[in-house]
Amino acid sequence: MGSKTIVSLLFHVIIISITLTDAQFCYTTGNFTANSTYAKNRELVLRSLASNVTANGGFYNTTIGLGNDTVYGLVFCMASASAEICSSCVNSAIQTLMAACPNQKEAISWGGNPVPCIVRYANRYFFGSLELSPTQAGYNTGILDPSFRQFDQIWSGLGETVTRASTSSSRLKPEAETADLSSTQKMYVFMQCTPDVSPSICRDCLQKCVDYYKSCCNGYQGGFAQKPNCVFRWDLYPYYNLFPQVTSPSPPFVISSPPPTNTTIRKGKENTASRTVIVTIVPTAIFLALVILILTIFCFRKPKQEVKNFDEISITKCWEFKFATIKLATNDFSDDNKLGQGGFGAVYKGILADGQAIAVKRLSSNSGQGEVEFKNEVRLLAKLDHRNLVRLLGFCLEGTEKLLIYEFVPNSSLDQFIHDPNKRFILDWEKRYKIIEGIARGILYLHQDSQLRIIHRDLKPSNILLDGKMNAKISDFGMAKLMKTDQTHDAASRIAGTL
Repeated sequence: MGSKTIVSLLFHVIIISITLTDAQFCYTTGNFTANSTYAKNRELVLRSLASNVTANGGFYNTTIGLGNDTVYGLVFCMASASAEICSSCVNSAIQTLMAACPNQKEAISWGGNPVPCIVRYANRYFFGSLELSPTQAGYNTGILDPSFRQFDQIWSGLGETVTRASTSSSRLKPEAETADLSSTQKMYVFMQCTPDVSPSICRDCLQKCVDYYKSCCNGYQGGFAQKPNCVFRWDLYPYYNLFPQVTSPSPPFVISSPPPTNTTIRKGKENTASRTVIVTIVPTAIFLALVILILTIFCFRKPKQEVKNFDEISITKCWEFKFATIKLATNDFSDDNKLGQGGFGAVYKGILADGQAIAVKRLSSNSGQGEVEFKNEVRLLAKLDHRNLVRLLGFCLEGTEKLLIYEFVPNSSLDQFIHDPNKRFILDWEKRYKIIEGIARGILYLHQDSQLRIIHRDLKPSNILLDGKMNAKISDFGMAKLMKTDQTHDAASRIAGTL
């Protein structure tokens, strides 16, 4: 028992070096000169990222500058990182980027602390966009025990883990799962995306990470793959404090005469404890050509296509709920569960089988216009993700039933406070300012920072929902209009908005 514990401890010392390695990538898309406006803006952006990340729950993005001097920045600390670890990782990553990429207009770092972080900046808009390069990957030097016959079967099932991670109701929470490789050994899997990307982009990024790791590093005792939008890791021991139900190995017993195998491992530890195999993608010309061709076809074809039927809307199938499930969750849409009545249908509170509270918008079956708003809202919200926008969890389209399933926001809408003589006094100046700031952030995201430019066209107090901490969440995108990213004017064919 004692020798096994020592082997386990030494094994952990060797593989823990994976998470301690700082990694960054300097893009070759352009340079700037010292003391230029861009250089000053980059410094301001990086300072802003460092000072705002912990106050914003571990994720923050910002933009500073105009024209060619504009700098876009994003920072994200992985789940389970305390405020101190997050701040330390971000500051370390920024210092590394400043030193390693002194005049590059774009760079990214995955940090170097026990819990990784992502820090990146660029002279181009990248928020919410799928980016599969660069990739950082690493693997442990130990070879996977061939007796773990369940490994291939478990690995092939990671696609389901990817799906769960990409459609999580809280994007700041990771997908952390365990699987039994044998009666005495578990496998620990971690996946997480940056909160600015949509579920479909998150899914694609994680799947590419899994595929890349399998192609480069299969057969080793754990490892990781990281891209600008997501991270993936698996190991034979718990890490990042993400598996609280698992007890970490006990400290080793004092062994007077360890077996020769342990001696070998100890020597190996001294020589390899700091070794980590880092694999960075350097695409070949053929691969780049294929990627450019695919992106070109996608970018040029997609705007020309019209959505002729609901099946053409790009939504992951796993978002679709069965009508029977929602009917049960809302107690057959009882009046006791009714939260309100909107322009195109009623809203109900529901409780899913796992205990999650939801809000269900049931569009009126006799409203032809309601079907248009339904398709529009699902199509837009499926591509949006911001803390000041209500989150769409899914939809249901069965027969004449059209349902939209949202996160449940407990404090109802802003108008319920404004027009209620008793609740009105709850809105002191601090809360009012917080709500105003949240609305402004949500609108800024829709107009500038999202992957689409969207004009809401029906912004009013009843469409501003308030969560348990009185954070504003913009809702009801049925009237929203999609704009081109560089478009500043448009002519409406009809009057939009509701009372």
